[in-house]
Amino acid sequence: MLLRYCIIASSLARLVSGLGEPRVISFPSVDAVEEPTNIFGSSGQKAFWTSGKQDDHFIIASKKDRRALPILLDSHDDIAIHIAATTFADDIGRVTGVTPKLHNDTLPDGHGKAIIVGSAGSRLVSRLGADRYDGLKGKWESYDVRIRSKPLDSVDEALVVVGSDRRGTIFALYTLSEQFGVSPWHFFSDVPVRTQPAIAFTKSAVLEHGEPTVKYRGIFINDEHPALWGWAQEYFKRQPWEAAFQTDFYEKWFEMMLRLKANYHWPAMYVSMFGVDGLPGVPDKPIPGPNQVLANNMGIVMGLSHHEPMDRTKPEWDRVKVGPWDWTNKEVLVKHWTYGAERAKGREVLFTMGMRGDGDEPLSGASIGLVENITAAQLDILASVYGEDAVPAIPKMWAMYKEVADYYEQGLKVPDDITILFSDDNWGNIMSVLSPDRPHKAGAGVYYHVDYVGLPRAYKWINTINLAKTWEQMNIARAFNTTEIWIVNVGSLKPLEMPTEHFLSLAYDFEAWPRNSVRRFHEEWAGREFGQTVKHEVGDIMMLYGRYASRSKPELLNATIWSLTNYEEAERVQHEWDTLAARAKKVHDHLPKDTQPAFYQLVYMLCEMQANINRLYIAAGRSNLYALQSRNAANVYAHAALDAFKNDARLTEAFHSLNNGKWDHMLDQTHINWYDWLEPDRDSLPPVSFVNPHQPVLMGIPVPELHIPYTFSTRVTVENSIGAWPGRSKGNCNATAKCPDPTLFPLDPYGAKTRWIDVGAGGPRNVQFKVEVDKPWLKVSETGGKIKRDASTDKRVYVSVDWDKVDGQLIEDEGHVTIRSSDAANVTVTVPIFNPPAPESNVKGHVQGDGYVVMEAAHFSAKAGRDGYAWEEMEGYGRTLSGMEMFPTTAQNFTVGRGPSLTYIFWTHQPGDATLTLQIGPALNFLPGTQISFGVRVDDKEPKEIQPVPTERLGGVEVVPGQEIFVGAVPPDWQEVVKSDMRNVTVPVTFDREGEHKLVIWGMSAGVVLERILVDFGGIRERGYSYLGPPESVRL
Repeated sequence: MLLRYCIIASSLARLVSGLGEPRVISFPSVDAVEEPTNIFGSSGQKAFWTSGKQDDHFIIASKKDRRALPILLDSHDDIAIHIAATTFADDIGRVTGVTPKLHNDTLPDGHGKAIIVGSAGSRLVSRLGADRYDGLKGKWESYDVRIRSKPLDSVDEALVVVGSDRRGTIFALYTLSEQFGVSPWHFFSDVPVRTQPAIAFTKSAVLEHGEPTVKYRGIFINDEHPALWGWAQEYFKRQPWEAAFQTDFYEKWFEMMLRLKANYHWPAMYVSMFGVDGLPGVPDKPIPGPNQVLANNMGIVMGLSHHEPMDRTKPEWDRVKVGPWDWTNKEVLVKHWTYGAERAKGREVLFTMGMRGDGDEPLSGASIGLVENITAAQLDILASVYGEDAVPAIPKMWAMYKEVADYYEQGLKVPDDITILFSDDNWGNIMSVLSPDRPHKAGAGVYYHVDYVGLPRAYKWINTINLAKTWEQMNIARAFNTTEIWIVNVGSLKPLEMPTEHFLSLAYDFEAWPRNSVRRFHEEWAGREFGQTVKHEVGDIMMLYGRYASRSKPELLNATIWSLTNYEEAERVQHEWDTLAARAKKVHDHLPKDTQPAFYQLVYMLCEMQANINRLYIAAGRSNLYALQSRNAANVYAHAALDAFKNDARLTEAFHSLNNGKWDHMLDQTHINWYDWLEPDRDSLPPVSFVNPHQPVLMGIPVPELHIPYTFSTRVTVENSIGAWPGRSKGNCNATAKCPDPTLFPLDPYGAKTRWIDVGAGGPRNVQFKVEVDKPWLKVSETGGKIKRDASTDKRVYVSVDWDKVDGQLIEDEGHVTIRSSDAANVTVTVPIFNPPAPESNVKGHVQGDGYVVMEAAHFSAKAGRDGYAWEEMEGYGRTLSGMEMFPTTAQNFTVGRGPSLTYIFWTHQPGDATLTLQIGPALNFLPGTQISFGVRVDDKEPKEIQPVPTERLGGVEVVPGQEIFVGAVPPDWQEVVKSDMRNVTVPVTFDREGEHKLVIWGMSAGVVLERILVDFGGIRERGYSYLGPPESVRL
């Protein structure tokens, strides 16, 4: 349902402290609050305020007068409402220092004003007017908040908070609390509560919310060891044999969930027994455990993970099992599950159905028929416990996870009253939605991941989620009515607070966060947590963080991921992270002291740790490369890598020591130097290399007639090569051991402005060097200097061309840069240039340079819609700038050449063969029976339909020993695609001429997000590897 807020006063400013909401709470100054009227209750205390100097303020509490309005509740209303109302009163106390008193059914005499709280069906709300809240009755989690005059005979004016049910009422209270300034993260991220002189509700405002977009909105604690588990053991002073997650933990957890508008939970599962923990053991009789009682009392719908059916955890089975977890052990399993069904009586439970193998593995001997029979038996259990007629109304879901997803595609029949829970691919790419051709009465939902343990690499250390991608994928789920359940695997929660809240915000009210709302989300979140003065800066920091962090998860980093020789990629990446960390530190240092711990956890730590781990791997890579090149700088970077490794430990300990050690163990997750898909047992320094600084570089086989020394202390290296000169380093010589001096890739007016040459130490002596050029148009950034043997003064010389001095008649030429050193290690670097005719003056588009054309998808020359469909930009999506996708998202499938289009004009300096590469998002074929597709045409060639996702499977229904983890409906390129968070689609093309060209991209189906376009005439291929590819080409 759409969010429905009504602000009656047109002058009310949209200053947001609750995300996505107009502000209805204000903080009047002391002067704006009149003295209380002399009306006395039985206690002799002044009871309420008259209207203030600002008549639109309904004062809730005043610090000056030490007064807060009483809260009136219905004694028969659900206990969850009473618990939330108590917390709500405490929130008022946090802000003003005055905590309201709570009363049931009636107020003491003399209270002319009050806060009235109740559910639409309660007796108290019925007293407010027989039909006043009929519109809320029967609705799911809706609410209405407004000021009412004379709501009860004894109350002249009240803030009336009414929910359609218990959670609707709770969400209304916590929405107000958020606007008071109490963050949902006040405990789990230490966001401080700002004190205010008074709290007021705007009388002319009405705050109301209809049914949420998604019915069940959940979070799943998973992969919680060592972080959250270790933290809970320490924080709650558990003994080693005690359960980490008991009611003292879950009380804080459930409160946080409700403040975030979540209502559904899968509890920690590694070694936890949610229904038993806190008891001396598994009871003989099916009585609920303390955690289960607490969840129900606070208003949480409980479930269990996708492989824990019938409200019984895997550790419970491990504790009580008799025989194998296998349907051949049917009698024992039925008894085990019946216990769970009986224990769930009287509680809100969403039962997990179906069955996977022991430990979340494929079930031995499974088939479609077998799992259908198992689920039928589980329905029989529910019927025996609750009665046949009650079963359809009992919430139930069946997870289509891994091999079960394959069964569904092959015709698995899910009973009409069981919700289908589809999964993403564990890397944030939705695998299936509810097909319009295959409707399902109980609806469908999505199980999503922001944390994962599995192939191709576990990721659970730090936030790596780009919210723009989350929005794009969940928009697909919403568009195809897959909205009964959304649940997200949050691992240990910290430091995944941001993607957790964003996911839940989309689930609660997707319409409040339309396309390109991610920046606004970041800014409103930053304003709520850290103040309005920094929200734009922090919002931009987090926008960039999402892009940088999602390009490659830290667990996938290694010493060679960022190219050290091409496009100055490693330098660019490190500069981006260092700049972001510096910006975050500047904000951190200017915030109030009590806000700094929260900012450190939620922003600064993320940026600094990411900058540091990239610095570590880049330094290790340089150490190894420079050792290959016999550069003394290998030692410098080996030590730099070690420094970064130590700094990672320091940053971790700084986090653990925040607020007197409150978060000790929360960053215990190992994350450095992976050698398998599963986490290393301990962090270790990646391999680095040292050279002997007392040895000079050997020339190789002596050639007396050359009259040059046989050893050197100078090394010359160049862009786009791993070689080093003089000598016979790898990369210098051909198969006949001839080792010519280096030649750079040609410079042209439309490519990179510079090439580089490094001059560094390579032995035990200091050397002097000078740089000479032989053409007037050839420029260098350094003319000479001293190279110290400790490599501290190694120089990077940038080579460029003054094109005004190049003879305009020359198409090709070359110059030379000679490095002359005091140890006679003279190296001449050839610098070719290519000076093509300029594009025609009327050309508006990208221009070939360095042998390629690179275009960001958002930098199109023209776009055209068709039948209400159009390509639209998604800010922040992807690895470099943004993404373009066809909207609206529907099952519409255009034929090639008939859909909305993007046109790109570009200029080439040559005809011939080239490779067109279209970089798109890592989407899967999510609509059963349909392949995502788009169309391509170059110039006047025939249009081509592109179906980018292979239809072959990496795994299938048949379980191959040793390949169990691969089972599931993912294509064979899946591992490489998810690791790089992008899919390359290559198309061979031939250009008949040089000059202007036109590329047209047609939309055909939903789900294709175009990020970049590369046209390679050999410049990219010949340069070799880089992770991100070249920067964008010149755009006229």
